[in-house]
Amino acid sequence: MYLVFDVGATFIKYALMDDEGNISGKGKTPTDRYAEAGTPAFVAQIKKVYDEKVLDCDITGIAMGLPGQIDVERGIVYGGGGIKYLDGAHLGDLISEACGGVSVALENDGKCAALAELWLGNASTATNAAVVVVGTGIGGGIIIDRKIHRGKRLLAGELSYALMNMTREEADNVRCCEELTVEETFEYNPFMVTSTCTASSITYKASKIMHMKPEEVTGEMVYQWIDEGNQEIIDMVEDSYFSIAKLCCNLYMTIDPDVILIGGGMSANPNFVPGVKKYVDKIRKITKTYDGMVIDTCKFRNDSNLLGALYNYKQKYEGVK
Repeated sequence: MYLVFDVGATFIKYALMDDEGNISGKGKTPTDRYAEAGTPAFVAQIKKVYDEKVLDCDITGIAMGLPGQIDVERGIVYGGGGIKYLDGAHLGDLISEACGGVSVALENDGKCAALAELWLGNASTATNAAVVVVGTGIGGGIIIDRKIHRGKRLLAGELSYALMNMTREEADNVRCCEELTVEETFEYNPFMVTSTCTASSITYKASKIMHMKPEEVTGEMVYQWIDEGNQEIIDMVEDSYFSIAKLCCNLYMTIDPDVILIGGGMSANPNFVPGVKKYVDKIRKITKTYDGMVIDTCKFRNDSNLLGALYNYKQKYEGVK
């Protein structure tokens, strides 16, 4: 069995998985994004889960999907995404040492979602594909010739900083995201994808409309307000659908994929992907060039990062293609 982790900004999800990707023993623990102890505290969280699971079965290895730019071969995290203290950590080695020398494979969470679809999902027959993962942030993966394209700086598929409708005046007044809180990023850099259509940006904007604290608002509440006919909330969410539709069209014209798949927590809402498709259908009237664009949902939704992390492990250590 493999112990597989899906590390997010809110929770660390984990499961035991077999060779074919069957999942058992799922659980989750809160992510300590601001741990004063930093990386050692994170590694201790992983070790605690490992120590519990190794009592139940033999663990072949640990696979992990997490935010940030990941050097897959060396097991190093750059950036850290929403868990900034992981920046520069040789996390693969640290986890292996803490867990008795077991093999560890790391991959970016968005690329894990793409790997899951490539292995067993809705890109399993595709040659080229793009996966857009919309959750607390926005990420993804680019598949070229049935391989994950990572890029020289490991940034391929990192969609958070793609620009939407930036003006010259805004360019004169940009603020560095690394120096801002998440909420400040939405205020000072509203032209980025991450500020327009992620779960965190939607709940933040909804909190402003409803005069609430951001932490008091959930995605379920947003869609309840939509059902109740709150026009400001409706317009804000429609804008988010439109932003993702534009992003999908730009991806289509850039890499000419067989399919563009949308996943992540936001896609679990039955209105989300149809909302995006509605605007794609409007945009595609611009030119017949868009006629071949196919938009679909990820097959595995919330389990995609677990499956992709395992597939990455099997590629790295077991020669699976």
